[in-house]
Amino acid sequence: MYNPTIIPSLIALVVLSALALLLVKRGHIRRRLALLLVIAPLLLGNIIWLQWIYPQQQRAAKIAAAQQQLATTPAYRVIRQQQPTLYKQLNDELAAAVDNGMPTAEAIGQLRPQLADLLNERIGRAEDDNIIRYMQLSVSQMQNLRQQSGDLCFKFLFPQISGGVNTEQLLPKELQQQDLQQMEALLKASSGADKPIDLTAARQSLRGIVRTLYAKWGGELQLLNAPTDSHVDRDHMCDMTTDLYRAVLALPPKQSANVLRMMLSSNAG
Repeated sequence: MYNPTIIPSLIALVVLSALALLLVKRGHIRRRLALLLVIAPLLLGNIIWLQWIYPQQQRAAKIAAAQQQLATTPAYRVIRQQQPTLYKQLNDELAAAVDNGMPTAEAIGQLRPQLADLLNERIGRAEDDNIIRYMQLSVSQMQNLRQQSGDLCFKFLFPQISGGVNTEQLLPKELQQQDLQQMEALLKASSGADKPIDLTAARQSLRGIVRTLYAKWGGELQLLNAPTDSHVDRDHMCDMTTDLYRAVLALPPKQSANVLRMMLSSNAG
C-alpha cells in the first residue's frame, strides 16, 4: 500500500542529515545530538500526519464520495432539484453516518423512510400510471419483507410510527433499483397541482373492497385505521394491508388511481 509520507520523509531526511552533518563538522553539536536532530522531527512529523492529518483527509474524501453518489442516485437527484431543504437534511445525515463508519450504500438506504411524507404528498399530483406502477412495486416490497418477518413489513408500511427499514440491507438489488427508479418517475410526474379526487366514487369503490376483505378478516380489519394500537398484530396488519392494496390495484386503472389518491395523498382531506 502506498504510504504518502515516504517522499516527504526522504526529502526531510536528506535536508536534516545535511544540516546535522554541517553542524557536527563545525563543532556546534555532538554526533548524538545531531542524530536526535534528524530522527525527532521525522518521527514527530510522521506521527502528526498518520494519526491526525491523513485520517482527516481520508474521512473527508470518503464523505465527499458518498455525497457525490447520493447526488447522482435516482430519486435523490430529483429531490436535490425540487426540495433543496430536504436534500440538505438528507445529505447531512448521510455525511454523519459515513463519518461514523457506515458503508455508503447502507447510509443511503437508511434515508429511504424519510421520503414517506414527500411521496404521499406527491401521489396527489402524479399521473394515474405513475401512481399505479409505484404502488405495484410497493406491494412487491411488502410481500418480500413479509416473507422475512411481519415486523419488517409493518415498519416499511408505517415508517412514521416505527422508524422504517433500511431497504439496502433487506431487499434484493433488483427491488432496490426499481424502488429508486419508480420514486424518481413519481417525483418527476408530480411537480404540478393536485389532481382532482372523486371522493364519492373512491369511497364507493373502497366500501366494496372492504366488504370483500371483511369476509376474510372480520372485525380485525378495523385495525387498518389504527396502526398505533398496542393490540395490533403486525403480521396480520401487513397481510391485511397487502390484501387491501392488491384489491385496489385490481380495479380499472382510472378507478384504482382515484382510490389510491384518496387513501394515500396527504392533501386528500
